[in-house]
Amino acid sequence: MTRPWLRSVSLARINLRAASLLIPRSDRANWMAEWSAELHHLCRAAPDEIAGSPQCDPLEFSFGAFHDAFWIRYDLLRSAGLPMLRSGSAARSGLILATTALAALLLCLVLPGARKALLWLPYRHSADLVMISSCGYASTQSPSIALADYQEWTTDTAALFTQISFYRLTIKGVHTAHHAAARLSMAQASDNLLRLLDLPDSRNVMPPAAPGEARLVLSRTAWRTLYRGDPHLVGRTADIDGQPVLIAGIIPDGDWRLAGKIDAVLLEDQHALAALPSRTRGFVVARIRNSAFPPPRGGWRKMVETRDEVTRSFDCISVPHLLGQPSFVFLFALLMASLALPATTALPLGDYPRRRDHLPGIVNARRWGFLIAKFTLVLLIVDLCSTDLAYGFCAGDPVTALYIQLATAFPALLFGFRWTLQDQRKRCPECLRLLSNPARVGQASCNFLSWNGTELFCASGHGLLHIPELPTSWFSTQRWLCLDSSWRCLFAERPSPHPEMV
Repeated sequence: MTRPWLRSVSLARINLRAASLLIPRSDRANWMAEWSAELHHLCRAAPDEIAGSPQCDPLEFSFGAFHDAFWIRYDLLRSAGLPMLRSGSAARSGLILATTALAALLLCLVLPGARKALLWLPYRHSADLVMISSCGYASTQSPSIALADYQEWTTDTAALFTQISFYRLTIKGVHTAHHAAARLSMAQASDNLLRLLDLPDSRNVMPPAAPGEARLVLSRTAWRTLYRGDPHLVGRTADIDGQPVLIAGIIPDGDWRLAGKIDAVLLEDQHALAALPSRTRGFVVARIRNSAFPPPRGGWRKMVETRDEVTRSFDCISVPHLLGQPSFVFLFALLMASLALPATTALPLGDYPRRRDHLPGIVNARRWGFLIAKFTLVLLIVDLCSTDLAYGFCAGDPVTALYIQLATAFPALLFGFRWTLQDQRKRCPECLRLLSNPARVGQASCNFLSWNGTELFCASGHGLLHIPELPTSWFSTQRWLCLDSSWRCLFAERPSPHPEMV
């Protein structure tokens, strides 16, 4: 034989050994013997015949071993699958729930309104931060405070508030170098608004270049859209409806969590705000003196004002309480679902007698841990999905979003808890796999004389579950019957027991 021929045979044998690694260890010796015999038969052929047939080259022949080994491994995985991820296994159920929760979380991060509802409050020292409303929560979402009232409070409420600020929502035209004209949603506010909110980035807002000059603080989205992310923009002048305004800073979009969706904040002094009509309505944000108010009830405080013999009351609602409404609504839905659950499904999981050979405590702990994990994942999925539906698509109307969240969270929690309990009842207490092969046992006419109901068994041979058709005084709930190891030879997923065990 020639040297190229010998080299080809050596490489073919190396390929066979490499391909054999894909074969299960129990079948690897037989598979290797079969392919080695085929290679030996090929090598014994006459070199002249091989030279006339390129397909009989030993190296080319050995590549077919990889194809054969791959399909053997693929068929094995397809027929058996991963034991932990088989149909009905606890790991598969947990993986599906965890994947659903992750998908809902990613959707929350994509939708701006839902993302804001999940974020922490960006304002520092927010315990004493309130919004003043003329009529409860609904008035905090629409302009309800007249400018004249705010101007009065700036002079005679020093004992109640340490700081107070006013803003109103408006739309103004902006002229830039890249756009001939653009319309921006702005919060026209008193010049102390950002200092009052105490934003982490408020220190980056420049002071006015001259007394009385207005300042413009852009959101990051408006900065990127209108000015293409110009890093040297701060300190320049913008043209707002024909008036020059100093661009004083850029804040992240998530830092604005008050009512209204805005692209920028226009900070003006009291003289500029005084030019507006006194009946102009807007929003008032303040920092209260806790010593001047009684302890809050649910984040609410009352302020009573008497002017011209007319007494009016205003609500001072905590800003953390306002922005935490999604959490409060979800907790209320959770409470209602927990109270309604006993009326829709039975709470007991069934009768599980002890085995003769006591199972390790880890088995029982794993069963209860799996139940708690399912409840936790259901809570997380419902919370995230209801937030997606409510604030992802109705972010502009927080009141409507609260009703949507309540209407979706309550039934979802109720049916989610019910599924969790029903799923747990139909699982083997040892391997946590769903029971299979239901069979009808007994007759309904003999229900009071003998057992009548449905029987399920664990595919791993751990036991049988008896579910009565009609609860009776002697058989009121489902019962689990443990099977010893001598029964497991009847189950295909268990190896035959040792002869001494039978």
